[in-house]
Amino acid sequence: MSWARWRDSSFNVHFGAQLAPFSSLEPTRRSSTMAKKSQSPRHKPVVKLTEELKTSEKVEFMPTFLLGAAFAVLLVAVPFFSGILWMCKDVPVSPVLPCPQIVSKKESKKRGILGFLKQKQSTPNEVELELKVPDPKDSVCRLVWGFFSGGNQDAGPPMTCIPDEKESTPRRPSPELVEKYKSAYTPEKFEVSSAHSQLIVTLGERTRSFVPDWDERSDKVMWGGTGWPWRAPKRQPNSDATDLEKLDGGSLYFSYLRIMQWPQSLFSHFPFKLCSKGCNSEVAVAHTLEFREKYQPWMFSPTVKKENEKGFVFFHGFSESMKEGENGSHGIVWIRPGLRTKIDDVAQTRAYVNSLERAVAESLIRSNGRVGKFNVVMDGSGFSMGLTPSIHQVKVFVTMLQDHFPDKLGMILIANLGRVGDIVVRMFLPLISEEVRNKIIVLPKEPGERQRILNAVVGYENSPTWLGGVDTYQFNSDDYYSDAQFLFSDEEAKAYIETMPYHA
Repeated sequence: MSWARWRDSSFNVHFGAQLAPFSSLEPTRRSSTMAKKSQSPRHKPVVKLTEELKTSEKVEFMPTFLLGAAFAVLLVAVPFFSGILWMCKDVPVSPVLPCPQIVSKKESKKRGILGFLKQKQSTPNEVELELKVPDPKDSVCRLVWGFFSGGNQDAGPPMTCIPDEKESTPRRPSPELVEKYKSAYTPEKFEVSSAHSQLIVTLGERTRSFVPDWDERSDKVMWGGTGWPWRAPKRQPNSDATDLEKLDGGSLYFSYLRIMQWPQSLFSHFPFKLCSKGCNSEVAVAHTLEFREKYQPWMFSPTVKKENEKGFVFFHGFSESMKEGENGSHGIVWIRPGLRTKIDDVAQTRAYVNSLERAVAESLIRSNGRVGKFNVVMDGSGFSMGLTPSIHQVKVFVTMLQDHFPDKLGMILIANLGRVGDIVVRMFLPLISEEVRNKIIVLPKEPGERQRILNAVVGYENSPTWLGGVDTYQFNSDDYYSDAQFLFSDEEAKAYIETMPYHA
């Protein structure tokens, strides 16, 4: 059999069914089709029909392939997502990650040979810190919840992270950090030597003799206006009373005598400007009583509220207590000079003093009269030369702070100090004592290291989002100055300039 005849017979056997429809065509169309066949080579119809067959086979194959692929995906996806859901059943639904935790490297070291060798190599009392990253399982689960929620959850204030629910109670700083930044903490109870107790009693007696109507006048100048007695009267003795509480005016006189370095003769050079040539210690106490009567630091005026409309200075929150189980801790004063609405430098000074007064009063209330101090955090972001106060008002503020808030400052942290801020700080430093200068820390620019110090001094929950922390508090001037009993006119706010020219 020749090749051509074999090819034609094979073609008829395999493709006859596909050619059957052509047999029913009308004579005219059949003749036309045959005419076209005669005009072209004989192998062309075979190629065309082969291509049509391949296409039809692909069309029939595609649904089968897709069904198989979908089944394979389901076989993998169902166990995978079931495992994810089971793993994440205890993780809260949240689109953001938990915040990193600050821990001592000593606390995070693992046991075993390697950990033992590292312990052997470390030096005693060495303070090492590292970031403890969030739990990987929690991080993955939160990302999964965030993906499936589609970002439709109600958006609150901007947050870099959220606190871990397991860490609902404040995390205490390590003993190493407390020691390193010890001026940021004050214990509720501490012993007072018999020699110091005697000096306190003597100063109290001399103050009563020096100031007419001491009890009546001092009772009218409470911390915060109505917060806590300024003169710290003696309490009824009991087993829980501290050494200072057993003395009339104990904590008040203690503050002055500590700044004076406990002069046995009760003769010192404090306040530094008033007593530059030296004076009796009771003069300092009487000087502050006069200031509180005439300046009234708990009061604010309409211009003060306008100056502080955006919150360039405010009291908010408390640092950690020095010992676990105590309530005594420093109030926190936040200063953001770049947010000042500049109107009047005198009003700006009162805004500063008013917030310091609040912090002391609230710290005393919180500690039942045993602490009464504040820490300061200053953020120099946005500060410009146009917002700089006059040198005279800077001196007035520093004098008020040193003379009338003795031993009330814990620590000052400064962040984002620009060129203008650096100039102001250099102008400020020569005006303060060496002891206060030693309490100032310029925070590093590296975010992790800065956050470590902030968390240690002001506490993890109090570190604000605008410094990389988690606290979303937003200052509102109407709420901050809502108590009308502490509002007086701008004229009354400046009356001290005439009645107490020492601070004019």
